[in-house]
Amino acid sequence: MKEHSKNDGPLTAIIVDDHPMVRDGLSVMLEARRVARVIAKTSGLDETIKAVHKLGVPDVVISDIRMPNGDGFEVLTKLRHFWPDIRVLLLAGMPLREEESRARDLGAKGYLPKSCDMDVLANALRSIVVEQESFVCESFKPEPKLLSQREQEVLNYLAQGKRKEEIAIILGIGFETVKSRAKSLMQKLDVTNAAGAVHRAHELGILRS
Repeated sequence: MKEHSKNDGPLTAIIVDDHPMVRDGLSVMLEARRVARVIAKTSGLDETIKAVHKLGVPDVVISDIRMPNGDGFEVLTKLRHFWPDIRVLLLAGMPLREEESRARDLGAKGYLPKSCDMDVLANALRSIVVEQESFVCESFKPEPKLLSQREQEVLNYLAQGKRKEEIAIILGIGFETVKSRAKSLMQKLDVTNAAGAVHRAHELGILRS
């Protein structure tokens, strides 16, 4: 991979997001401020792989995490399989400590909340590409524990295939309380059902196989 110096001008980037408005908006902002020259905007894993094969390895790939057509972790893992030195910055709509740790373990060069301002993103990209340093937004300080103890207990039993009625009996609490805790944990994990919560919890390392 060609090294990028401070005098080389805007770095090259590929933006990966399943929402066209997000891709276009981020592209316009990066190019208007001469932070990056966006060489491709893709909606998921397959398009991104094709773009890199066609256009070559960019200075950085900026990828959303939660996408239906291959999430950001799949994009990161697959890109690094083909191009081990590729630099990937992940953007999270709902930043989580467990997710940041997973991103780092998989080789991401940066992890930022989507809510960060453009100055932070610009500094992150320069740090990753020019200084060759990993970058996590300093303002990203999620709670040390994502789920409460009761939510974790409900999640554990959901993972065992227990129904909410059964969980209420096992824990000695009301059925409505179980429903409330299940709803709360699903909101925190950004999913819509129990199966999705279990799957997401395994991804984040909250549940272990």
